Amino acid sequence: MRAQQLRTRAQVERDQGILAIVREELTRSGYDGVTMQRLADRIGVVKKTLYNRYGSKDGLLQTAIAEVIDGYRAEAFGTEPGIPAIIAVSSGGVRQLLATPEYAQAMAKAVLQADEEHPLVAMLLADAIADQVRHLEIAASRNELLPGVALRPLAEQLTAQTWGLVLLWSKGLLPLEQYEHVARTGLLTHLLAVTRGPRHDELAAALAAALAAARRQQIQESCAR
Repeated sequence: MRAQQLRTRAQVERDQGILAIVREELTRSGYDGVTMQRLADRIGVVKKTLYNRYGSKDGLLQTAIAEVIDGYRAEAFGTEPGIPAIIAVSSGGVRQLLATPEYAQAMAKAVLQADEEHPLVAMLLADAIADQVRHLEIAASRNELLPGVALRPLAEQLTAQTWGLVLLWSKGLLPLEQYEHVARTGLLTHLLAVTRGPRHDELAAALAAALAAARRQQIQESCAR
């Protein structure tokens, strides 16, 4: 039993090492620039080993990407479902972008170049929309949304807002140091417009706090000049 546990732990560590190398190559070369031969050379295996383990290049890259996405989405598991979970997932994505901006830029380029049938589109766009619809349904069941709010279009707008900011940042139109503030205030403003009752008041207070914090930072930076 102990030997089996050790093998399992060793396999997990090996997989993590492989996926770390994949993400490095993805950051360096972009989604389309990664080759199975280069990955195999860096990992120290033959290409067939990677194909046997992951099925294809897309399968390997999607596994590497999914691990990152699952990592920050998991942070929302302990959060209240509904609006709080939507905010938590967004915050996790922002932290991931700030921690690994080169990787995020490679992902942005890849998803913008992908056609509608590409697995990346499902993973980064369709799945995000479906997840938000689920949490919006929970919010609607609690009477937290205004009457008549269309959930699917709202989820699409929230996803579009996220990727719009990524696009602006990747093109140098949104400084990285401003990204978190713009993302948070944009999301809160959007949700504030479609909510009511205590949840609306909660979001209004959060938005006011975010704007006040930004103003304080601007004053401090101005005084430091």
